[in-house]
Amino acid sequence: MMRLLKIELKKVMPNRAFRVLAIMYIVAMVIVSMGVMPFFQFLKAKFTEFGADGVDPTIIPFYEFPDIWQNLTSVMIYFKLLLGFSLIFSITNEYSYRTIRQNVIDGLTKNEFIWSKIIMAGFLSAASTIALFFLGLITGFIYSSEISFSLVFSDVYFLVGFALQLFAFLLFTLFVGSLIRKSIIAMGVLIFWVMAVENGFWIWSRAKHHEWVEYLLPVKSINSLIHTPFPKYAFQEVQDYFTWHEFGLVVFWGALFYWATTRLVLKRDL
Repeated sequence: MMRLLKIELKKVMPNRAFRVLAIMYIVAMVIVSMGVMPFFQFLKAKFTEFGADGVDPTIIPFYEFPDIWQNLTSVMIYFKLLLGFSLIFSITNEYSYRTIRQNVIDGLTKNEFIWSKIIMAGFLSAASTIALFFLGLITGFIYSSEISFSLVFSDVYFLVGFALQLFAFLLFTLFVGSLIRKSIIAMGVLIFWVMAVENGFWIWSRAKHHEWVEYLLPVKSINSLIHTPFPKYAFQEVQDYFTWHEFGLVVFWGALFYWATTRLVLKRDL
């Protein structure tokens, strides 16, 4: 496993597109993890300038333990496209420059080739989760009004859900990249599917009261594991836990895209 990961890292690190997308993702993570409270403070100052002294966004406990874990993960998952694009560049470049053929000639089997991509997806998911954990600890310790072991770690399982969501989505992007093999087209298809197709079906299903349609939409199903927590700050009820069927859907879609990508690469001529 480590050998395949080292091979993959040696391939992607010199790639400028991969580095740019990775840096953009890191910047987004830092902004989400540390920039919300300064933004709230900026809004408070603006409201004060306009005479609305009673409006104080800083009272929203975005960084309070244990709310911080659901808050951070529910926001960061929307930046997953950046990592998805980086994996699409990784696998489509293999086909464009025919390095996949050279890898096989040099002794790397097709199965090892696709596993190197899957391991890379797992590495990116794990690295993102670990980084988000430490950033959450830092900002939580800074802004939380009450700190105790039970508060800090009571909802940390949302990070596990985040890692699973991200890994399943990256498997989806590997499938799209393996299927289309042209980076720009693959990214366009991914954006169109996520933004237009799935959202279109989701809106239609809500209008027709066919909620089961959401289970047939892979990205919507993956995203549904961690629910948006922010309505609770407007005194609305929100789901702050995982259900077994939501967890199972993420596992199902991840396993399906793993199987489909593996079959696609193994059966295709190089």
